[in-house]
Amino acid sequence: MAGAPSASASAAAAVVTGRWLTADEVVAAAVPDAEVPGSYTNPVGIRTFRKPDPRFKPPSDLACGRVLDAAYAEMNVNTAPTVAEQTFNWKDDAYGSNSYLASYKASAAQIVFTLLRDGLTTCRYYEQEGPSGLRKNTVTTVPAPPLGDEAVQFEISTPTEAGRHVRQYTVVRTGHCVVTFTKSSDGHVGQAFPPAVIARQITLLEEAQR
Repeated sequence: MAGAPSASASAAAAVVTGRWLTADEVVAAAVPDAEVPGSYTNPVGIRTFRKPDPRFKPPSDLACGRVLDAAYAEMNVNTAPTVAEQTFNWKDDAYGSNSYLASYKASAAQIVFTLLRDGLTTCRYYEQEGPSGLRKNTVTTVPAPPLGDEAVQFEISTPTEAGRHVRQYTVVRTGHCVVTFTKSSDGHVGQAFPPAVIARQITLLEEAQR
């Protein structure tokens, strides 16, 4: 984990509309298979505690570490969020996708999103050691869709022996929930997570919090 929220981020948090969702409610708010065209089954489940993999070293840039912690819902603000993970299995696409639906208590969702947005102002490049060796990653922000209370979108590009690997992140906060959509590609074909599925997921989360 890249570190605790700063006092300035905590002070920036305001009253958040909606309500906190339980584990069952977060899972129930995930997009059902029937509403995801062009895919096979899309399993969803609550994240359980797991020990950090010692093979993965922290990112070389602290700001990038905070961006990743926030995007993957691995940043605790007072208490850990309730997180549902959904895997999307696309037809005719070898690259996978995931979503991470995180429900936070009090103003934690807004604090986490503030740290994410602040991190993206300086996170441009980082190196990280993993099972396959040292990866050199370039971070690029792109225009975000006008969804939820606030949203950001960015891409992480990594050169590999098989060619360039790009992972697109779309992160949206709506009320007490922060949801991240990831889509991997070679930087050309199938790069974007389907916008209609993202919009539908945000609507379901908004409805669940009423």
